Amino acid sequence: MLNWAVIGLVYAGAYVALITALAAQPATRLVIGNIALLLPPLAPIAVLIGRRGAWRGRQAVFWGAIFAWAAVWLSGQLVWASDELLRATLLPWFKWPIILQLCASALPLIALVAWPHKIAPDETAVTVALDIAVLAFLTGFLYWCLIIAPGTNPDHTALAVRTLATIGPLVRLAAVAGLLAAAYSARRTRWAIVYQRLAIGFGLAFGVLIMMSLSAVRGDYQTGSQADIGWMLPFFFAAWAAATAPASVAAPRGVTVLQTPCSSPMLLFVALTAVPIVGYGSSAVMPVGDAVARLREIATAFTLVCGVGLVMLRLRIERLSAGRAYERVRLLATACEQAGELVAVVQCERENVMVYANEAFCQATGYTCDELLELPPEVLVGEASVDAIAAFNESIRAKKVTRVTVTLQRKDGSTFQAACVAAPIVDDAGRVTHFVVVIRDITDELRLREQLVRSERLAAIGEFLSGVTVELNNPLQSIIGTLEVVLDGALEPAVRADLERTRFDAGRAARIVRNLLAFVKQAPNERVLIDLNETLQATMRVRAYELQLAGIEVSHDYASVLPLVLANRDEIQQVLLNLVINAQQAMADVDGSRTLSVRTHIIGSDACVDVCDTGPGVPPAIAGKIFEPFFTTKGSMIGSGLGLSLSLGIATAHRGRLELVSTASGSCFRLTLPGAGFPGPASYSSSTPSAPTGIGG
Repeated sequence: MLNWAVIGLVYAGAYVALITALAAQPATRLVIGNIALLLPPLAPIAVLIGRRGAWRGRQAVFWGAIFAWAAVWLSGQLVWASDELLRATLLPWFKWPIILQLCASALPLIALVAWPHKIAPDETAVTVALDIAVLAFLTGFLYWCLIIAPGTNPDHTALAVRTLATIGPLVRLAAVAGLLAAAYSARRTRWAIVYQRLAIGFGLAFGVLIMMSLSAVRGDYQTGSQADIGWMLPFFFAAWAAATAPASVAAPRGVTVLQTPCSSPMLLFVALTAVPIVGYGSSAVMPVGDAVARLREIATAFTLVCGVGLVMLRLRIERLSAGRAYERVRLLATACEQAGELVAVVQCERENVMVYANEAFCQATGYTCDELLELPPEVLVGEASVDAIAAFNESIRAKKVTRVTVTLQRKDGSTFQAACVAAPIVDDAGRVTHFVVVIRDITDELRLREQLVRSERLAAIGEFLSGVTVELNNPLQSIIGTLEVVLDGALEPAVRADLERTRFDAGRAARIVRNLLAFVKQAPNERVLIDLNETLQATMRVRAYELQLAGIEVSHDYASVLPLVLANRDEIQQVLLNLVINAQQAMADVDGSRTLSVRTHIIGSDACVDVCDTGPGVPPAIAGKIFEPFFTTKGSMIGSGLGLSLSLGIATAHRGRLELVSTASGSCFRLTLPGAGFPGPASYSSSTPSAPTGIGG
């Protein structure tokens, strides 16, 4: 990449050397000086044309103003050179082309109203461009009133030259001060070096133009003097700054920038106020001829009217832009209110304070919107996640999009698991002022994930048991057969007792193996339409005598109409029998009333059976393990831990579900089977069955 600063210094040094060598040839110096002044503006023009696609928004406006500075100054210099070289009009200080050069020289200072280093919406570029246009227009009027108009009066030519010699360097000095202030404001960005390079160019120009101004006041200045480098150097340093300026970038993904509007109404007001003051007041300070005086009055009125019109146009555009922004905000607010996720905005400048919460947030937490706005957000975090608050706040302060899973607490004290995504909102100074948090309740998701893990675990166990049970079954049958043959013979009582105990244990092991085989085998194909009401009644008759002996009261609630299900009746009866036996054993040690409730009902198109008891219930710590094989809360001599796992396998094979549902007391298991689309007999009602028969007695 070309170092335009070095090129500019070499160019200026060569020019000074050449002009010094031609000191005795003023005509040649005049030609070389005019030609040499035409080349420097081409440097920033070429660089900006080459990088025109690198910027957008306010940054594009800023560099557009720098381009206009070079182009307009070049246009004025072309007319100046034609006057001096073609028309032999030396130093046409008070002709209209000088206005172009003077206004162009002020454009780098005026361009700073764009504040290109600050991130702002691209829509604001139009209003900034209008601000620059208005200020440049008013600057041109002020130059005309203070320099050109007085210069037309021969009596005030010397005063006009002194005014020009004063204003020219002061504009450069103001540009240096403005660029250094901008560099300090952008000290944490790559734009600081851009402003510094521009300031160096204008600083060098200020020092050189001081000498040129003194020479002009003395009357010994002519085009082609060493002081002309004061006009040349800023263009090369501007080309250097433009060549290395950062391209426009969007705000970091997930980080919203809250931009304070960089408007300049006060600056426009001051500039408009200066128009009548300078236009009408200069008549008393710098009197001119009647014709020029009338022209100055007309120009003042015209400039004031045009300036006000441009300002009104600018305000109108800004109002339209604000209206579009308001409409977007309204649409976003509506979307947030209708969203299913919990959305909140928290202010975090001094301490975290919630400033917005959507309706879903209020419903999920149980607080009203007014309560949430007065509540510290930390109160919503459950005790289990309090330690994560510090790390969360630190991540937000680091301007990072933060994702955490926390326990949130509702107003009633209950909690739920939530996945939170928080994005910081940064102001134009780089400070995090707010953050937006989107929360999703993942309680059901975690429950489904646990069910999936449990299902996969059961499937793996089933594959393992399918091989083990086959290998164990044949030796066990051989052992049992051999023991029965031995027991048929005459044996001593002690030996017979040991063999009987061995045969009992072997038989128990054989029953476990048969249950394992039933657990892992494929569902049978012999399925018919059955009525769950009838199947449940038959099961209850089988256990009626044992339930009566155990002192358990049975409550029946049969659905009047229940869809038929396509199932293997024996397997479904086995599931129901396991549930009833588990309920009976759960209430064995319960003091007071013991009630077994069986109920059939419909959920959607599915037929359901609920078997509930008033026992101690299933502790939450083991609720996720009760369907695992060999897991039991009973003693080893009472159960093998295969009843519920076998029942779950049967229900799953029938495309149904077996689940533990929550109840106020005791435990309740629900068997759900898909309906076959045929209604069952409408002959059942909630009642107590007839006296038990001898089955099982």
